[in-house]
Amino acid sequence: MEQSYRAASAHSSRFLFLIAQFVDRRIPAEFFLTQFRELQNTRVTYLDAEVSSVIGMLSVDVGAYLGDVDIRGVDYIDAEQLWRAAGHAFRDLMTLQSEQFEREAG
Repeated sequence: MEQSYRAASAHSSRFLFLIAQFVDRRIPAEFFLTQFRELQNTRVTYLDAEVSSVIGMLSVDVGAYLGDVDIRGVDYIDAEQLWRAAGHAFRDLMTLQSEQFEREAG
């Protein structure tokens, strides 16, 4: 079980790192989208339910992102909206990680 937990934690950290890069505007939305989907598709380990929920909510926004403003309809979001959603997800994941560290510490 310990190894499974560590693998899930490492995978969660990959999401956190990717989201942080996008929130810091170090990578463009299109690259973030591609990498996010790749991480989702390679997920072979169990993620904590709360982490999975945050990733799932961000996944909805990733799916709604459409960079081409000429064909974007009301059901789609632009890069700035995706950036805001990623910022919320980053905050939520950092809060969960902090709570987990507190539980482990004592």
